[in-house]
Amino acid sequence: MRIIKGLTAGAALVSGLLFLMPPAADACSTFLMRDGKQLLFGRNFDFFLDGGYVMTNQRGIAKQALIPNSPKPARWISKYGSVTFNQVSKEYPYGGMNEAGLVVENMWLDTSTFPVPDDRATIAELPWIQYQLDNCATVAEVLATDAAIRIVQRSSPIHFFVADLTGDAATIEFIDGRTVVHRGADLVVPALTNNTYDESMEYLRRHAGFGGSMEVKSTWESLDRFATIASMLGDRGAARRGKAADRAFEILETVAQGKATVWSAVYDMKRQRIMFRSVANRDFRVVDLEKLDFGCEAPALVFDIEAPAKGDITRRFESYTTELNRGTVKRTFERYHEKNFMVGVTDEMQEYLARFPEMLKCGR
Repeated sequence: MRIIKGLTAGAALVSGLLFLMPPAADACSTFLMRDGKQLLFGRNFDFFLDGGYVMTNQRGIAKQALIPNSPKPARWISKYGSVTFNQVSKEYPYGGMNEAGLVVENMWLDTSTFPVPDDRATIAELPWIQYQLDNCATVAEVLATDAAIRIVQRSSPIHFFVADLTGDAATIEFIDGRTVVHRGADLVVPALTNNTYDESMEYLRRHAGFGGSMEVKSTWESLDRFATIASMLGDRGAARRGKAADRAFEILETVAQGKATVWSAVYDMKRQRIMFRSVANRDFRVVDLEKLDFGCEAPALVFDIEAPAKGDITRRFESYTTELNRGTVKRTFERYHEKNFMVGVTDEMQEYLARFPEMLKCGR
């Protein structure tokens, strides 16, 4: 596989750049709803910074992880096309779904401790999401990559919830340097918020219907959000009374954190559709992956999350440009600096990050 020219020098340039999320606001909720023949993955992205883009990512692109001073950055050629939600830069998604029906999402977890250095290839936390969407069709394949790649923490103590088209799902956490997975019989409730899965289940078991006597409280606290989701997923009667997608958004609305919930998305994995709405545009919008061209030579596309649109917006995507990415990076870091976060990230570093996707070309 070819080495991406200019990347080594660029990695040295951004050696002070920490990727890529500010301190959490006790943020984000995810769950998987298995409703008869439907398979829906719900996600609230809760954050102090609004806006962002829905982006397409092409298959057949040669990529290399941007890891400063790493002797062995991860390298790969994307096997699947995907659609992701991005707020900082292209190639640094917060989550998304690929054309094989795999969904990968992240949530903040203060206690995350990623593995210590070893001989595995390295990648940062958010590009790990893109790596999985680029390379994997199933949860089993995602879990198998742990033998080949290791996350290098830049600034984001996060954990992940993943699901595939078969209904298989898993939480992936990094606790005391170990990879901890809950899947199958160990994943009693297919959901994740901002505590470890074990902590969440321990709290849930104190509630009526789950082994205890407490009533489920609808608050913004992570553990209460997990208990609320578990209770609502278990209410089969409510699910039967309405459309599954409506029920998924009802759950997301119940655990939303007011204006801090920047966007809410439901992935219809079997129909290859993504439905979402945002804090500034409450109209539902739909992306149909089957209408998108993920070929290597086709242009990557973007859609402004806050654009005044509703319904199927698949044909309203625009071509990705470096200028658009530059504006995205600039806006994000201006807002970060207002919060006194990552103030050491220079304009030169931001420019390299903005141009980084230019280096990723069709490859063999």
